[in-house]
Amino acid sequence: MDKTGDQKKIREIYDNFSAAAVNDCHISRDSKVLAAVSGGADSVCLFLMLKTFLAPGNLGAAHFNHSIRGEESDRDEKFVRELAERSGVPFYCGKKDIPALAAAEQTGTEECARKYRYEFLRETAIEKGYEYIATAHNSGDNAETVLMHILRGCSVDGLAGIAYSDGKIVRPMLRISRKSIEQYLEAAEQPYVTDSTNSDNSFLRNRLRNEIIPYLNKQTGYDIEAVLTRQTEIAAEEKDYLDSSAEAFIKEHVSSIDGALLLDTESFLELHTAVARRVIRSLIANVKNRKGIYPYAGRKDIGSDTVGRVLKLIRSGKKGREAECGRGITVKLSHSGAIFSARDNETTCFYEYPDNSYSVHFFSDEESAEMIKNGRIKATEDTVYFDKEKYISIINKSGGKDPVMRIWQPEDSIVPFGMEGRKRIRKLLMDKKVPSEKRNTVRVLAVGNDILWIPGICSSAKLAITAESGGIAEIRIKRNNGI
Repeated sequence: MDKTGDQKKIREIYDNFSAAAVNDCHISRDSKVLAAVSGGADSVCLFLMLKTFLAPGNLGAAHFNHSIRGEESDRDEKFVRELAERSGVPFYCGKKDIPALAAAEQTGTEECARKYRYEFLRETAIEKGYEYIATAHNSGDNAETVLMHILRGCSVDGLAGIAYSDGKIVRPMLRISRKSIEQYLEAAEQPYVTDSTNSDNSFLRNRLRNEIIPYLNKQTGYDIEAVLTRQTEIAAEEKDYLDSSAEAFIKEHVSSIDGALLLDTESFLELHTAVARRVIRSLIANVKNRKGIYPYAGRKDIGSDTVGRVLKLIRSGKKGREAECGRGITVKLSHSGAIFSARDNETTCFYEYPDNSYSVHFFSDEESAEMIKNGRIKATEDTVYFDKEKYISIINKSGGKDPVMRIWQPEDSIVPFGMEGRKRIRKLLMDKKVPSEKRNTVRVLAVGNDILWIPGICSSAKLAITAESGGIAEIRIKRNNGI
């Protein structure tokens, strides 16, 4: 291809990117975007195109060092740091020992890495004021994802592949192929780093990328990546239609009674099965327990077998029968309809731990407003007060997991209330002059990697109560001696 042809191709790639950014991701030149940059070809290309697309000062680069590949991981961090500095773009870095964390949490390395990477990206975006987080998923990633879904068995949702936007997270490169990415970087004379684990075919995604898709291309004569990209667009449109049909039905035929959801089964039985299953999944996802927490934080973990049990129950018409949905949620068939509810009748929940325990109490909106007005909110060594909605939001984002009281870990950090910036807990304990012999026994209240409170030291600024707070959550430790 001659130079004119190169320029035309590069412009076509960029126009493809900018169209997806505006029309599918709903970001504009004036949006503040934090780019997730690993240093590989995809993320470096994303960085370059966002720098062109966004107004000056609106781009940030975030890199997460997983410590999985030793010196190679540190090389990647250094590469991205220097790329950002040369470009005059703010750089943010997070680092965790993922192999150690995966072993401690008994999870897969990939799953653990993804969890902590996205926690870092979300926290950084909130702390630094970025509206969106952009990731470099491309059409190749989308094709691999769809094939993985097909191999495991999936609905139209699985065929729709990766979404352009999940609210705060956007993926403007989903229509761009890996070949186009390499062409763009070559034209820009921009180097990148290569992850050595990409050639490890013990991972299913790598086998699909390195062996299966090339084999299918050769044997069929089709560009499988392009075929599957078209498939995702068709499936996404059908998914949107089914979602909107389910939402319209729920709006008209579902009511809320004392925290439970009541489904009009007579109308429900007239629905097509495709819409009916979607209605059930949505209702299970939107059941709250008495703490105001969604046991299922979204529809992803609600299996087809669970939906099938509920569908079978409703179609049986046997009043008084129940179906279990997991996480304390049940569906009971009554003469009024199908009642979706959570088994949680306590307004105050109590948790016992080996050497201390804590209780959670939610004050009513009226009580909260009075407490804020009269300044009756004062933390003690054993008691802390949080903004109720912020507290619930953190738990919902964790998949409904309750906080645990545990010994702090070397990698733990917190954004302390009343202070600026994130602080390592080790440094915070030293600054607070906690005696060295006592530091290793200090406990924290945490949801996964999110530290909410260090009793007697500080609480997280993310949970701070303001004049606009709609409710207050009180967390109280109970010592073994009853004090």
